[in-house]
Amino acid sequence: MKKKEIEWINILRGFAIVLIVLGHAIGYSKKLNVLTIYLSSFYVPLFFFISGYLHNEDKQENLITYCKRKAKKILIPYFVFATVSLIPYYLFASGVQVNLSSTKSLSSNILESILGIIYGSGHGENLSQNTPLWFLPCFFIVTIISKIVSDIFKKNKNKLKNTYISLFFLIIGFIIYKYFNYQLPFNIETALVMLYFYYLGTSIKNLKLQSTKKIFILGTILTIVGFYLTLGTSKISCRYNDYQDNYLLFIITASFTCVGYTFLFSLIKKCNVLSYLGKRTIPILVVHKMPLVVFQTYFGIISYYLKNGNTILQLICSIFITVLAIICSLIAFYIINYFFPIFYGNDSKRT
Repeated sequence: MKKKEIEWINILRGFAIVLIVLGHAIGYSKKLNVLTIYLSSFYVPLFFFISGYLHNEDKQENLITYCKRKAKKILIPYFVFATVSLIPYYLFASGVQVNLSSTKSLSSNILESILGIIYGSGHGENLSQNTPLWFLPCFFIVTIISKIVSDIFKKNKNKLKNTYISLFFLIIGFIIYKYFNYQLPFNIETALVMLYFYYLGTSIKNLKLQSTKKIFILGTILTIVGFYLTLGTSKISCRYNDYQDNYLLFIITASFTCVGYTFLFSLIKKCNVLSYLGKRTIPILVVHKMPLVVFQTYFGIISYYLKNGNTILQLICSIFITVLAIICSLIAFYIINYFFPIFYGNDSKRT
């Protein structure tokens, strides 16, 4: 892959992680409900879509080696930060309980929380100490299944192969969502839906559009239509595998938006800030919720206007604490990574 392609993908990934944090920042601002619904309709699928776009079937690596590498990069940060997050959660949750959207009693046995970490499901009160972490075990399942599928079909040179696979997981995801109401470990039920977006990304990578003008027009149309389709709908929660009985609408909306933003961002040559963030998505993901809850609760006038201000004030406050939460996450990353790089799945310090 060319350097410029890597750059715009990092920019898109940085954009996606900013939307994740912003979505969590505005979650309690009722006047921003339209924006909350819009972001929740696609920001999780976008990460899987990008990963699928980066999928490399030509890489020679056996399944065991691949699993070990992915477990190190994904599961070590998950288990470390899920466990570490229990400390502030049980020490200070009395002051922020309502902001954590938690009904769990503070007297709950810590063993229950530890078992929840091992099970890796984001449903109910599991991972209440740091809810965004549900994404990591789900992402691990997606990567492992995609590797198995690639090994099975590695000799198949059909150009539409990935399209067929994406449609297969689209159907499987619907069946699981509609008829099997179980909370599976590592959010497997959600992973089966996200595999559709993963393979949609691999399919789009093979789509060749030469005209910059056509890419811009098509990308703009798809993103606008994606936004329009969310108007008047309810919030989607991939974490709960909850698509508000509009599974097909969710698929269409998220597909249009993911493809639309991909087309638009493929035209961006440089954006240092987003590219920088795009290379540090996991450090931001695993930490941002903790400072965000503090800012939502204890940040004086900002916290007040976040819940009680008009629409403009709530949006400004949300963006402000989003920036602060990302900065805190990066500071934590540099400090922790300096002493314990393994916590982020690294062998040595990385900047």
